[in-house]
Amino acid sequence: MPKSEKQKLKTLYVAEYFLKNTDENHPTTIKDIIDYLETEHDILAERRSVLRDILILRDEFGMDIECPTQGGSYYRLLSRDFELDDLKLLAECVHATKFISKSKAKELVEKIGSLGSNFAAEQLQEEVFLCDRVKTNRKGILSNIANINYAMSRRWDAQPRTPSKISFQYMKYQISDIHSQVERRKGAAYIVSPFKLLINDGNYYLLAYSDYAKAMRTFRVDRMKNIKVLENQPREGEEEYLSIDMDSYTQRVFSMFGGKKRRVRIRFINPLLDTAIERFGTKDAIYSADGNSHFIVAATVEISDQFLAWVCGFRKKATIIAPSDVVEDMKNFLSDISDRYKNE
Repeated sequence: MPKSEKQKLKTLYVAEYFLKNTDENHPTTIKDIIDYLETEHDILAERRSVLRDILILRDEFGMDIECPTQGGSYYRLLSRDFELDDLKLLAECVHATKFISKSKAKELVEKIGSLGSNFAAEQLQEEVFLCDRVKTNRKGILSNIANINYAMSRRWDAQPRTPSKISFQYMKYQISDIHSQVERRKGAAYIVSPFKLLINDGNYYLLAYSDYAKAMRTFRVDRMKNIKVLENQPREGEEEYLSIDMDSYTQRVFSMFGGKKRRVRIRFINPLLDTAIERFGTKDAIYSADGNSHFIVAATVEISDQFLAWVCGFRKKATIIAPSDVVEDMKNFLSDISDRYKNE
């Protein structure tokens, strides 16, 4: 770009400098700005013209630039659309979301950092750290979500359309290798009518009407593979979806309240491996085969009535086997329930 053309953009480059290189803790000087214009944009500027640009940005465009009082020499941008605390919150949400892979989370946090100063971007990369997060290893989750949203949409590119079914392969874990997944139903396609995306405990779920079950079901989006929008198959299950009380449905499907943390060992039948890994993850939990038809998981859990009730929901398919005091908690829990019904 010719120098004369760049000169016309000088005020914008001064604004760019303030946005990227200053904040309330990092002031700058006119000389710093002049050096930046020359080295980064090949623009020669003198002090008076840069000061005029600053006043235009402050007084006509509303940038919150603090100018020095008499005898001072430092300028700084005091506020912006996204403050550092706002960016930290957004970055923490990205890192806490299990359906976003580590590499994608890093990429998104870098983009979030670009909304603030360079100092804020560096701080985001250094400070954001969350424990107890079982992140997905699969890529393409955001593409899955885009395909599902398209299938559910009634308009696209301003044109009306009929919501359609989708097909996909659904993945599961196996005890022989808990770090990889294989297709359920030997790779046969699931065909469902998608209605709503739900987020719970950092995971994305799809609420959909299943062609196979003829009922509403939830599916983990990060376990869906090869999603295809079936444009020629209109969505079904509208009445079933409208009959759902979403608050009670999500509480029933997802709710699990907290208590004192303990390391427990639970024995499950093999078909419940996916359920166990969804609940406990693979980072800190240990899975081992127990004969041909069972496995044992050792995991840290929060002991509460809700957790005990969750285990009870599997009836004879799951048994807490250690530690002894938690086994006693379960016995007392069952006894209390039994006594309750005896007294009715």
